[in-house]
Amino acid sequence: MRNLERFADYAEKGLPLDETIDEFPDTMIGRQLNRLEAVYRQTITERTVYDTAKEVLAKESQDNIRAKKQLTQNINHELKTPVSCISGYLETIINNPDLTPEQRDAFIRKSYEQSQRISSLLADLSMITRLDEASELVEKERISLSNLIYNLVTDMEPSARKGSMQIVNNFPEGKNIIGSQFFLYAIFRNLLENAIAYSKGTKVTIDLLKETSSDYTICVSDDGVGVEKEHLTRIFERFYRVDKGRSRSLGGTGLGLSIVKNSVLLHSGTIQAGTATPSGMAFTFTLAKVS
Repeated sequence: MRNLERFADYAEKGLPLDETIDEFPDTMIGRQLNRLEAVYRQTITERTVYDTAKEVLAKESQDNIRAKKQLTQNINHELKTPVSCISGYLETIINNPDLTPEQRDAFIRKSYEQSQRISSLLADLSMITRLDEASELVEKERISLSNLIYNLVTDMEPSARKGSMQIVNNFPEGKNIIGSQFFLYAIFRNLLENAIAYSKGTKVTIDLLKETSSDYTICVSDDGVGVEKEHLTRIFERFYRVDKGRSRSLGGTGLGLSIVKNSVLLHSGTIQAGTATPSGMAFTFTLAKVS
């Protein structure tokens, strides 16, 4: 009877049963009570799992709200400067009809440069949104990764030479992958553009470090000045800049490395940033052959 009273007390309060509660006697009523106790324990377990899942979902929802709020604030901040610049340049043109053609042309060119910065930011934001909200809808196909890298390097060599840099492509021929051409291209384009724009080095190198039956391990490195170790853990964050003023002046959106990381994740890979030997930056990442 005492055992039944304890069971009833726990059930009335909706609490998990104490493990010290003994089984009921092996009688017809006792067996029914044992079945009832088992059902109750299962119900409590399922409720606990449900409550835990509910808490996790609530936390994820709150985190998503905070992340979107932070993203909106960052976007507003990033757009404020170019919009203000364009407004100032155009106001100068409107309020100064006596400007020389050269002066007027200079202000128009500066306005155009800032409009291009806004276009780049919007394009990168569109890419980030696509990766965040519809990555499962990204189409994947059989691609020659070797050809993709070769064609990209060919396209970027003029801008590299303009920055007194050389692109060394050591990636071998004949390497294929099932993936998204768009986002694979974005990985290498952003890494090469970063090296050309910010590294202050003389060359950027693409190497295939390792190949297994399931994936490739690739490294894109430069021989530039590198960054302090304190930045390495945050370098893939959205809008994070090692040198904020310099990267903005060169047209950076602050989203390039975030796009790189998420594009790698889209291809079931991992990525890490480190220091190259003897100097510079090294981005080492994996890409699954079939993701």
